[in-house]
Parts: sequence; structure tokens; C-alpha cells
Amino acid sequence: MDVPRFLVANLALADFFMGIYLGILAVVDASTLGDFRMYAIPWQMSAGCQLAGFLGVLSSELSVYTLTVITMERNYAITHAMHLNKRLSLKHAAYIMAVGWVFALTMAILPLAGISDYRKFAVCLPFETDGAGLGYIVFLMFINGIAFLILMGCYLKIYCAIRGSQAWN
Repeated sequence: MDVPRFLVANLALADFFMGIYLGILAVVDASTLGDFRMYAIPWQMSAGCQLAGFLGVLSSELSVYTLTVITMERNYAITHAMHLNKRLSLKHAAYIMAVGWVFALTMAILPLAGISDYRKFAVCLPFETDGAGLGYIVFLMFINGIAFLILMGCYLKIYCAIRGSQAWN
């Protein structure tokens, strides 16, 4: 397995977790047959809601992290195409992704540990806006904003590197 395939496999796993999260919500919605408001509070207090929220946050943060790593790796590969000996090794990619998994798991566990709460909303995501919950949300928004800026910067750099080249045609 090469590095791009390894990174895409990690992204696919993160997306699979999102599919499970959305599947859980769809099953709960379908099982209430349009009368969800009568079952909302018991659902929000259930272990199923907490599991769904955990998978949703894990998936989201792991996806953002993995997309950022993929973009940075592709940026380097394109802008330094002649430096074949300076590519990211599979071993280093595994270390980088291990950090991403630890980060995503930590962010998903924090609401279970009392920092924010999955039980506040029927979609089971930690949108609590008081106390430590607000700090948690601000931190996630900040990290995701930085990831967006990195993505934008890398794609701009790739665009500038290939504009006017044979690759552009």
C-alpha cells in the first residue's frame, strides 16, 4: 500500500463512521413514524444517542484531519515533483494518522467525560454553549478553521505551481 491509498483508506473509515451515525439517526427517525417529538427526550438520554454522537464527532474530526493531511501530502508531491526521495513514507504517514486518530477519539470522548454533552439535542451532537461546552465548541471551530485555511493555502499553491505548465493543459 502506498501513502495516498493509506490516507484515502483512513478517510474512507472516517466516512464509514459518518454513515453509521446517519444510519442510526435514520433508524430512530423511521421508527417513530413522524412522531419523533414524543420520543425525543428518551432518545436523547439513551446510550444510542451517545454512541451516535461519539461516531459523528469522531467521523467529522477524523475526516477534517485526514483531508488536511492528504492535501498537504499532494501539495508537496506536486510542488516538489522532482524530489522523489523526499516523499512521505508509509511509516511516517502511519504516525501522522495515529496522531489524528488520538485527536479525533479525544474530541469524541470529551462530551462523554462531561465536557459538553451529546444529550442536549436530538441529533446527538455536542452543541452546548455554556461553560466548558462553549470552550469545546470554540476549540473545534478554531481547529477546523485552521484546517480550512491550510486546505485553501495548499490548493492555491498547487494552482500556482501548475498554472501555465504542461499539467495545466
